[in-house]
This record gives sequence, C-alpha cells and structure tokens, in this order.
Amino acid sequence: MAQLKMIFDAEKTPLPELTVAEGFRLRTVADSELARYNELRVSVEFKAWNEDQLRAFRSKVLPEGIFLIEEIATGRFAASATAETTDMPDHPELGVLGWVMTHPDLRGHHLGRSVSVAAMHRLREAHYLLFSLKTDDFRLAAVKTYLDLGWKPWLYQEDMENRWRALAEIFKRDFDSLGCIVAP
Repeated sequence: MAQLKMIFDAEKTPLPELTVAEGFRLRTVADSELARYNELRVSVEFKAWNEDQLRAFRSKVLPEGIFLIEEIATGRFAASATAETTDMPDHPELGVLGWVMTHPDLRGHHLGRSVSVAAMHRLREAHYLLFSLKTDDFRLAAVKTYLDLGWKPWLYQEDMENRWRALAEIFKRDFDSLGCIVAP
C-alpha cells in the first residue's frame, strides 16, 4: 500500500514556533556520529545505514538539514528529522520533511514535533514555499502532529480519500476540516 502524503503551504500557513522541551537540545548530526544516529534509527525499526548510504543521502539533504534532538543529561539521540530537496521529479518546487523519528523511550516530550518544525524552518530558509512528507496510516501520533502543525492530506491516489476519512474518524475530526488537496 502506498504511503500517505501531506503538503504544507508556507505561503498560506504560518510556520509553527520552534520550541524544545526542557532537558533536550536541538542541533544537527555530523557524519562522524553515524553509529549513534543508527542507534536511533534502529530503535524506531528503521534500518541502520552504512557510510556510503549516509553519503548518498547527504546529496539530497539541505546543508545543515539533518536535525537532532539530544537528551542533555545522557547525550542520547532522542529524535531526528531531515530537510531535503524534492524526491518527486514532477514536483521540483517541493521541499521534503523526511525521516522523522523519536526514540520510543523518550516519547511524550513532543520531540518529533520539535524536529519537524526545525526542518520546516530550514526548508523555508532554503526558499521552499511548499513542503511534502510521506507517512503511514498506522503512525497515528505522527499524523495527528502533522495535522496540528497545519499539514494537509494530499489525495494523490484513488484510495487516499477513504484512508483519510478513516483517520479523520479516529481523530474525531470532520473530514472536510482536514483541507485535503487533490492531486492535479
């Protein structure tokens, strides 16, 4: 099943304020920290990357675009998100919010929200006015966060409307209030 896609229009929607929970700090990831970054990736059931995969990924990430929230007391990598160039050749105008993850032990501090907002600000600094993201239906906390931040569902395939209607019901929201965008 294809992933859900969402769009954020930075021309029509103000960027949310960036805040970080007490006891955590926001920064970017250095290539030399790949092993620690992989610990975070694996904790959320993503595959670990080798140095070649990280280098290849860096070619599509904006400079200073791999954001990290670190737990100050332990130095543990708590959450991460990326600001990327488009992954859709038909839509070069879209910046991408990607690889949003929060360590399972540190959920509840709104860290995924914070790294997402940091990446959104970086996309805007790079002059993107439209941002896209991909997510999955079962990532309910993430989908709710994106909706709360002003992201809109992108109905780019026939089954998307029914899937978003089901999510609207779960969130006890009126489907029309989601402001879905229909693919051209």
